[in-house]
Amino acid sequence: MKLRAILYTLLLATLCMGGGGGHGHMRQLERLEAQLDTAPEAVRLALDSIPLASLGDEERALYAILRTQADYKCYVPLTTDTLIRHATDYYNRNRKSYRAAMAWYSLGCVYTELRRDAPAVEAYLQAQSLFPDTTARYYGLCYQNLGRHYLNKDMSDEALAAYTAYHNITEGDAHLYADIGLAQAYIHKKQPKQAREILEGLLLHRTEMDTLSLETVLFDLGKIEYAFSKDYDKANMYFDQLIALYGGEEVDGTYWFKGNMAESYGNNDTAKYYYEMAMQGDDEVYLQYNCARNLLYLTLDSIVQPELYSYVKRFEQMSDSINRIERRTEIDEIHTAHQMELQQRELSERHRRSLYNMLLTLVCIVAVIVIVSLSIEQRRKQHYLRLQQELQRNQARIYKMYESIEAKRDNGTLERAPMLALYRANLTASVTLWSKEEWASRLRKLSEQRSKDIPPLTILEREQLAEALERCFVTVITNLRDEAMRSGSKLSTEDIHLFLYLALGYSTGVIRECLAASSDNVVNQRKKRLSSKLPADIFSIFA
Repeated sequence: MKLRAILYTLLLATLCMGGGGGHGHMRQLERLEAQLDTAPEAVRLALDSIPLASLGDEERALYAILRTQADYKCYVPLTTDTLIRHATDYYNRNRKSYRAAMAWYSLGCVYTELRRDAPAVEAYLQAQSLFPDTTARYYGLCYQNLGRHYLNKDMSDEALAAYTAYHNITEGDAHLYADIGLAQAYIHKKQPKQAREILEGLLLHRTEMDTLSLETVLFDLGKIEYAFSKDYDKANMYFDQLIALYGGEEVDGTYWFKGNMAESYGNNDTAKYYYEMAMQGDDEVYLQYNCARNLLYLTLDSIVQPELYSYVKRFEQMSDSINRIERRTEIDEIHTAHQMELQQRELSERHRRSLYNMLLTLVCIVAVIVIVSLSIEQRRKQHYLRLQQELQRNQARIYKMYESIEAKRDNGTLERAPMLALYRANLTASVTLWSKEEWASRLRKLSEQRSKDIPPLTILEREQLAEALERCFVTVITNLRDEAMRSGSKLSTEDIHLFLYLALGYSTGVIRECLAASSDNVVNQRKKRLSSKLPADIFSIFA
């Protein structure tokens, strides 16, 4: 009663301080915004007195955030995203602000309530990109919620990264939730040792934990003993503690595990009892599905039709595989789109700041430089894209020729000449790409020196050189490997690199240094051995 009196007092004070319509509503909403985290129930009651139809666009956007967050914090079910969409539509998603971030965070909360993982992930990612201050409490909560949805989608690596980030920026109770999330991610990654270590450490301080956290810790420890250690006695110990904690209520998932363990012991009647108990209490879709599935198998066990059992089992396996792929693909597409949006936004922002700073000094000169630079860069990109498209077209034609050769079974006699022409075209385009690399300029300078004066390359430099080479000649390397395979040979990485250095026309001394060979004779011997690994017409293109 005292708490209710305090809340109503706060409500009356808020209403008294608020003015009439127009800007008065904005001042009132701003005061409620300041009270949202400490008195969400009072904020919710105060919002009931504000007529939504009388609000302007900005006021309605802030009202949507406050209403959604107040309902969420007071455990009022969120059933639609219609209201909060007023806020996400109002705030510019390309400009960082706390309220813009809270609009998208609140949208994520709605989708979390609706158990829509993919749009929730998209909303939380968008919210994080809009927070001007990454120390904000809700910025960290985005990580926590992202981890939860990633686990729902079987994306354990992404969940572990999200919970780790949340762990690194939190303290107090939030640190506890981050630890629980980390343990759950490790369980999904099938790393029970790390998960058990975290959970048992938390259990040492069980008196300091809230009931919900203690429930989660006991439940996850029981899952570890059940799924990984197969220590059913110890698993039952944790599950029984959980049942005692709730007095036999709100532990439907625990009943499922106890049913599964009873089934493994051959106690089918007991297993059926626990599965039915689990189904009666919780409407969580995955729990209902698992219970129904296990009850189905118990029923099938009593029917002497092995073929029926095998068909049902296979159907379920295929369904699970398809669902897993679809869940992962959905989130991957959101990640890709979000990253592209962030990169585009960052590039746009950097370009705008750069132009602004330069225009302050010398508008005309800077404008000319920018225009010329952009034109050159655009031409370079267009040229690069044309080369890439040419390589892709050539490669597609090569694969079609291979298919034609295999279909005709004539050893490629009819298609050899045009295929060699495509190989040369790929090599020419790749050489052009290589000419734009910094390493091309450096090796050209080395070639102009006497062999004995060539400075040695470090191990790191050789690795960087190899990466640049493989990046520019990726289709050529594919062609070489395919030809070698069809000739019954196998090319090593060094073989490939030697072919490419020969095609680029570098001297023996330069090749010796690039491959870290002990002498020029070693390079020449390798070159001779290479001639036996590929058809003569292919070798002649490079050597």
